[in-house]
Amino acid sequence: MTAAIERNGNTLSLSGPITGATVAALHAELLDVHGVSTISLQQVSEVDTVGVALISQLVARTTIADARPHVLGMPKGLSELCQAYRIAPDFSDFP
Repeated sequence: MTAAIERNGNTLSLSGPITGATVAALHAELLDVHGVSTISLQQVSEVDTVGVALISQLVARTTIADARPHVLGMPKGLSELCQAYRIAPDFSDFP
């Protein structure tokens, strides 16, 4: 399965495996994230450390004046990696 990222209104939805093998092809750095208030991981099958880095970057890019986006979903690997990096799985405490 391939990874994908798409925007629908104020929601940015990721799907498939968000891993080191798939993140570069998403070209997330080119996305217009202005006005995004939700990042959905509900269709993500798994994440690794590169996936967590991408999600963290998206959270940072969409945070405006301390208003963080809502991160929805708990794909395989996210809880363990967030625990290892000492961040909440919904990224609510991400710097």
